[in-house]
Amino acid sequence: MPRVDRAVLDSLIEIIGQESVRAFLAEFQDLAAQQRFAIQAAHEAGDLEALYREAHNLVSTAGNLGIKRTSDLADQVQRAARTHDTNALDKAVESLLVELDAVVDDLPGLVKAASQVA
Repeated sequence: MPRVDRAVLDSLIEIIGQESVRAFLAEFQDLAAQQRFAIQAAHEAGDLEALYREAHNLVSTAGNLGIKRTSDLADQVQRAARTHDTNALDKAVESLLVELDAVVDDLPGLVKAASQVA
Protein backbone atom coordinates (compact mmCIF):
# COMPACT_ATOMS: atom_id res chain seq x y z
CA MET A 1 0.00 0.00 0.00
CA PRO A 2 1.39 3.41 -0.88
CA ARG A 3 2.07 5.79 1.97
CA VAL A 4 -0.11 8.49 0.38
CA ASP A 5 -3.02 8.32 -2.01
CA ARG A 6 -2.21 11.13 -4.41
CA ALA A 7 -5.76 11.08 -5.77
CA VAL A 8 -7.05 12.16 -2.35
CA LEU A 9 -4.53 15.01 -2.21
CA ASP A 10 -5.45 16.10 -5.74
CA SER A 11 -9.13 16.05 -4.84
CA LEU A 12 -8.50 18.13 -1.72
CA ILE A 13 -6.48 20.61 -3.76
CA GLU A 14 -9.39 20.99 -6.18
CA ILE A 15 -11.86 21.51 -3.34
CA ILE A 16 -9.97 23.69 -0.84
CA GLY A 17 -6.90 24.84 -2.74
CA GLN A 18 -3.18 24.18 -2.62
CA GLU A 19 -2.39 26.51 0.25
CA SER A 20 -4.99 24.92 2.51
CA VAL A 21 -3.76 21.41 1.72
CA ARG A 22 -0.18 22.46 2.38
CA ALA A 23 -1.25 23.95 5.70
CA PHE A 24 -3.14 20.77 6.67
CA LEU A 25 -0.14 18.59 5.80
CA ALA A 26 2.17 20.83 7.81
CA GLU A 27 -0.25 20.62 10.76
CA PHE A 28 -0.40 16.87 10.37
CA GLN A 29 3.38 16.68 10.68
CA ASP A 30 3.19 18.18 14.18
CA LEU A 31 0.13 16.14 15.06
CA ALA A 32 1.71 12.88 13.91
CA ALA A 33 4.77 13.49 16.07
CA GLN A 34 2.55 14.23 19.08
CA GLN A 35 0.33 11.23 18.50
CA ARG A 36 3.34 8.98 18.03
CA PHE A 37 4.52 9.96 21.49
CA ALA A 38 1.02 9.54 22.98
CA ILE A 39 0.53 6.12 21.36
CA GLN A 40 3.88 4.87 22.57
CA ALA A 41 3.26 6.18 26.10
CA ALA A 42 -0.24 4.66 26.26
CA HIS A 43 1.06 1.32 24.98
CA GLU A 44 3.89 1.25 27.50
CA ALA A 45 1.43 2.13 30.29
CA GLY A 46 -1.05 -0.51 29.14
CA ASP A 47 -3.74 2.17 28.82
CA LEU A 48 -5.96 0.59 26.18
CA GLU A 49 -8.57 3.37 26.32
CA ALA A 50 -5.98 6.09 25.62
CA LEU A 51 -4.41 3.92 22.95
CA TYR A 52 -7.78 3.41 21.30
CA ARG A 53 -8.58 7.13 21.44
CA GLU A 54 -5.24 8.24 19.96
CA ALA A 55 -5.34 5.61 17.22
CA HIS A 56 -8.96 6.46 16.41
CA ASN A 57 -8.10 10.15 15.97
CA LEU A 58 -5.19 9.22 13.73
CA VAL A 59 -7.36 6.96 11.54
CA SER A 60 -9.64 9.79 10.53
CA THR A 61 -7.06 12.57 10.35
CA ALA A 62 -4.60 10.58 8.24
CA GLY A 63 -7.40 9.10 6.13
CA ASN A 64 -8.86 12.50 5.30
CA LEU A 65 -5.47 13.60 3.98
CA GLY A 66 -4.95 10.42 1.96
CA ILE A 67 -2.17 9.19 4.24
CA LYS A 68 -3.52 5.69 3.83
CA ARG A 69 -0.84 3.45 5.31
CA THR A 70 -0.84 5.41 8.57
CA SER A 71 -4.63 5.36 8.67
CA ASP A 72 -4.77 1.60 8.08
CA LEU A 73 -2.15 0.85 10.72
CA ALA A 74 -3.87 3.13 13.22
CA ASP A 75 -7.11 1.26 12.49
CA GLN A 76 -5.38 -2.02 13.36
CA VAL A 77 -4.24 -0.49 16.65
CA GLN A 78 -7.69 0.84 17.52
CA ARG A 79 -9.35 -2.51 16.76
CA ALA A 80 -6.81 -4.46 18.82
CA ALA A 81 -7.11 -1.98 21.71
CA ARG A 82 -10.91 -2.12 21.62
CA THR A 83 -10.94 -5.95 21.68
CA HIS A 84 -8.06 -6.19 24.18
CA ASP A 85 -6.11 -8.38 21.75
CA THR A 86 -2.68 -7.79 23.25
CA ASN A 87 -0.91 -10.12 20.79
CA ALA A 88 -2.18 -8.18 17.78
CA LEU A 89 -1.80 -4.89 19.63
CA ASP A 90 1.94 -5.20 20.21
CA LYS A 91 2.63 -5.87 16.54
CA ALA A 92 0.19 -3.19 15.36
CA VAL A 93 1.64 -0.52 17.65
CA GLU A 94 5.19 -1.37 16.60
CA SER A 95 4.24 -1.12 12.91
CA LEU A 96 2.36 2.15 13.46
CA LEU A 97 5.26 3.75 15.34
CA VAL A 98 7.67 2.86 12.53
CA GLU A 99 5.24 4.23 9.96
CA LEU A 100 4.71 7.46 11.89
CA ASP A 101 8.47 8.02 11.97
CA ALA A 102 8.60 7.50 8.21
CA VAL A 103 5.60 9.68 7.41
CA VAL A 104 6.91 12.55 9.55
CA ASP A 105 10.17 12.34 7.60
CA ASP A 106 8.25 12.27 4.28
CA LEU A 107 5.83 15.11 5.02
CA PRO A 108 8.04 17.95 3.77
CA GLY A 109 8.03 16.22 0.39
CA LEU A 110 4.26 15.78 0.55
CA VAL A 111 3.84 19.47 1.30
CA LYS A 112 5.97 20.26 -1.74
CA ALA A 113 4.01 17.79 -3.89
CA ALA A 114 0.73 19.39 -2.76
CA SER A 115 2.07 22.67 -4.11
CA GLN A 116 2.34 21.25 -7.60
CA VAL A 117 -0.65 21.35 -9.88
CA ALA A 118 -2.23 17.93 -10.32
